[in-house]
Amino acid sequence: MCFTNLQKIIFSLKRKKNRTYDCIFSKPETKYKDSFSFFISYLALGAYFVSLSPYILEKFGNQAKYIFLSGQMGYPMGYFFAGWISDQTKRIKIYSLIFSLLLFPSQYYLYSPESGFWMSFLLSGAVRFLFASQMQILQIAALESLDFQGFSISRAGGTFGFLVMQITMFLLESFFLNSDVNYLIQGSRGGQYSAIIHLISFIIAFKVLPNKRISENPFYFKKVINIIYKFDLYYFFIVSFFYYFAYQIVDFYLGRYFLQLGGMRYVYLSWIIAVIIDFFFFFFSEIIIHRWGLKFIFLFSLLMGTIRFFLLLVNSFLWGGIWILLSQILHGIHFTGYMAGIVYFFHKKFPSELYGTAFGIFIIFSLSMGSITGNLIYGKILFQFQNGFPAIFFITFLIHLILWFVFFKNKKIDSLLNRERFENNEKQIF
Repeated sequence: MCFTNLQKIIFSLKRKKNRTYDCIFSKPETKYKDSFSFFISYLALGAYFVSLSPYILEKFGNQAKYIFLSGQMGYPMGYFFAGWISDQTKRIKIYSLIFSLLLFPSQYYLYSPESGFWMSFLLSGAVRFLFASQMQILQIAALESLDFQGFSISRAGGTFGFLVMQITMFLLESFFLNSDVNYLIQGSRGGQYSAIIHLISFIIAFKVLPNKRISENPFYFKKVINIIYKFDLYYFFIVSFFYYFAYQIVDFYLGRYFLQLGGMRYVYLSWIIAVIIDFFFFFFSEIIIHRWGLKFIFLFSLLMGTIRFFLLLVNSFLWGGIWILLSQILHGIHFTGYMAGIVYFFHKKFPSELYGTAFGIFIIFSLSMGSITGNLIYGKILFQFQNGFPAIFFITFLIHLILWFVFFKNKKIDSLLNRERFENNEKQIF
């Protein structure tokens, strides 16, 4: 009944705006398969992502930033490698099988309390590389078979898997697992328990993912570089660099802040709150973009980020308490809005045979370089003072506020977001 009503609402939006959202309800068997693939993969990602920050910070203290750095180096290389090799060979399934199979032992031993610094350093890079590669392959498969509209629903299936894992771990930590153990054990068991899920991902990939890409157009790496240079896309790369610089608080340090409120159950609870909004926002992101424009979703995301970190600053400096967990409501728009805008931007504006590589290059120069820089600087500030959280929350608030004005006023960004498609018809040789 609820699903039928949802269909009616979306079809009414179609008539009002004269837009086509046919892919939302086309190819249902493909859509549900892709959604299930994302759901299973994000179950494991949910436990890994949320427990990493408190676990590594508890285990290595000031040296934790180097473990995070290893992961940040592996993450963009995974996105780039998977996008490049899939564009080059036109294959999908075989790579997903390899990545999911390797993720099981890598994640399990990363969360082993016995793993030393250098082993954790290597495993952190390997896990992030493999996770990013797997997400890139799933993303390419969904975008090719369903376009962005259907992809947004399939990706929402991943968000729902993330939510299910947070609820599961919250219940386990609150009612079933021993809460008297130290934070190191609390953090490690979530990552180790969820590693088995990668074997399920292996089976799902074998059953549902296509063997080959749809596009048969030849791939030329130089064509991607020429498009980036010709249309001044590096402006978009630069502003996104600062977004991901600031976002590193969420990835690597916010979990530790919530851990101090009362253990891992508060960390999991904070992400339950965050992902509920995340799920619904990604579900309707394509409709939002078509109704109000691509620029709007970036502005909305940055505004929510600005408010979010202002509240965290107030909580850390003036008015403490667990009420700050409610600030996670803003995460769904802050993170998902920017990510949905990026995926839509690259998918709609690059030729399909170049999407994977173009997105991978963006991940390297914007997400990765911004993340690495932010992680090192935030890590230095956090341990420079007895309580460094107010300082890093203030810096992050200020960056989001500046970025909002850049997206609002900069004509070059306007030009890039409003362009129909990036094409380069010059003859390529490689």
